Amino acid sequence: MKILADVLSLEPLADGRFRAGTPHGEERRIFGGQLIAQAVVAAARTTDKAHCNSLHAYFVAAGDLKRPLILDVARVRDGRSFAARQVEVTQEDRLVFSAALSFHGGDPGPAHQVDMPDVPAPETLEDQREVRRRNAAAKGGTGKAFSAEQMIDARPVEQPVGRERGIEGRRCLWFRSRAPLGEDAVLHQAAIAYASDMGLVHVGLRPHMELGDGAPLDTASLDHAIWFHRPARADQWLLHVERSPIAADGRGLSFGTIYTRDGELVASVAQEILVRWKAGG
Repeated sequence: MKILADVLSLEPLADGRFRAGTPHGEERRIFGGQLIAQAVVAAARTTDKAHCNSLHAYFVAAGDLKRPLILDVARVRDGRSFAARQVEVTQEDRLVFSAALSFHGGDPGPAHQVDMPDVPAPETLEDQREVRRRNAAAKGGTGKAFSAEQMIDARPVEQPVGRERGIEGRRCLWFRSRAPLGEDAVLHQAAIAYASDMGLVHVGLRPHMELGDGAPLDTASLDHAIWFHRPARADQWLLHVERSPIAADGRGLSFGTIYTRDGELVASVAQEILVRWKAGG
């Protein structure tokens, strides 16, 4: 079984070009967080400004789990404070993912942040993988083995749909890499990016599951953005606070904020999702 560090280990092919593998889970397509994380690593390997401050990405097409990925990094700009990179991920010359990334060495400046919410400690919660297995067993099945849950220990705190001002999907998720990641800061940042894709579609669906809409839905991630505010270790517990304030015209929007266990806000996330009625549903 591969660990996350293996997935983030890219094979250099040429200047700015890398090959990446894909772990075999039971998904129908490559987990989006994997593409995001591998793009962070590939771009970081082309600049001396190792801290990515932002990533904006589009999921162009479903990736094939059985074929290797080729990552091409374009050096868009190298400035005194910031560097910009463009990453395109292809399979057999078919574009599946595209991302623009910014890197910043850091500068002195003012600081403020919103507080982390009060939620149960991760040790008091059940591993999401075990919850899935138990629910499947109750229905006479075995449950799917998702690659993300093999890499990441994820422990959800399901929250009621917010109704204070309209309707909002809400959820919190403790997460950490199941295996140590060493001291390479790039791998920790990439692992946070990997895990940031977990649950954002789910939180967008929660209002409709709770409201009992009933009809089957087509769902997928359309794009993803993440802003890294501070460095953090991804093999220690982090809390992803997720919310979905809107779904309309076949699309929904989810936001997230990621905190260290002691309450430091380290990253912010946004993702637009496809959420539409299935044809004939």
